[in-house]
Amino acid sequence: MGPCVRALTPAEAALAREAFGAALRLDRIRLIAWPFRRAFVAGRWFGRDWIVWPRHSLVTDFAAASAQAQGVLIHELTHVWQAQQGVNLLWAKLKAGDTAASYAYEAVATCRWDSLNIEQQAMVMEHRFHRQRGRAAPGSAAFYAAVCPFEPKSERETCIDTEDTPS
Repeated sequence: MGPCVRALTPAEAALAREAFGAALRLDRIRLIAWPFRRAFVAGRWFGRDWIVWPRHSLVTDFAAASAQAQGVLIHELTHVWQAQQGVNLLWAKLKAGDTAASYAYEAVATCRWDSLNIEQQAMVMEHRFHRQRGRAAPGSAAFYAAVCPFEPKSERETCIDTEDTPS
């Protein structure tokens, strides 16, 4: 386990940029350990976007963690993005529910991002993350490209975007 409160590591920020492009304000995100079993996003408090993570599984760098843990990080970062867009996560979670059906979506051509609840959106992002790495996911690469509103960046593009260019 790492520190009880921390920012994203540079490698985690790179994973986030791969999934979300420039859509997330990464500098505002903090992970905080807690003693329970589920990760969740508490929303915005004191100018930060908080991801509350089970203490027993909060690693020092998710970029070096298991594929499953990385997918959960992407899932939770989707909730951070939702909060940054003004979504009241508590209300949206109450509307979505917390059953298996709350997280399920149909990977069909008629699926639209705006018709998904917050948990379905987060699962779409988590599954796209896995699909991009050659892992199993319910939808095809074309499905995720059509449904996800984010323009992901490759690691190479991320490096180029962050380099200083001479004037």
